[in-house]
Formats: sequence, C-alpha cells, structure tokens
Amino acid sequence: MAKQYKKLQKKLYSQKEQPKKKPEPKVGKDYMLLILIAFTIFVGIAGWSQLDIMNRSMYVLLTGSLSLTYIRRHAKLSETMQVIVERTSLVFLGCAVILFFVVLYRQFFG
Repeated sequence: MAKQYKKLQKKLYSQKEQPKKKPEPKVGKDYMLLILIAFTIFVGIAGWSQLDIMNRSMYVLLTGSLSLTYIRRHAKLSETMQVIVERTSLVFLGCAVILFFVVLYRQFFG
C-alpha cells in the first residue's frame, strides 16, 4: 500500500513540476530606436518654425509611433494592453506615412 501511495505521489508531483515557465528572453536596449526617437524630436523642435502644419503633424505622429513601440517592448503590460499599444503605434505610423506622401504630392505636383 505504501509503495502505491509513493508512486501516486511521484506521478502527481512530477506533473506539477513539469509545466515550468520558460524564462522570457531579455529584450535589448534598443539603442537604434532611442536614437530615432531623439532624432525625430530634435528635428521637430529645431525646425518647428520652418515646418508647416502637415510636416509638424507627421513628426509628432512618427515620434508617437516610435515611442509606443519602445513602450510596448520594454514596459510590463498586460496582453490586451500590448495589443492596444501595438495597434495604436501602427495607426500612428500609417498616418505619418500618409502625411509624408501628401506633403510630397503637394510639394512636387501641387
């Protein structure tokens, strides 16, 4: 009886120990992303008086998208918040690209 009890315990405890979480790989510092954020902020501030409203909006949206990407990668967010931040970042980036093409069209064809 004791042998059967020990076998049962081994089966139960070995099953509980198996599903260990794999350690998440550490995310790098993302120096390139930080450099791009700093560069867009610098260009936005330095050229604020020379930029029209479309270019200002484009730089603000681009900086927002890059910042949200950095936040998503490094902040400890819940899964739903990660999805929201990622989608918001993509929307900001898409709007910035659309504004870029609008500015190009207005400058060269308009």
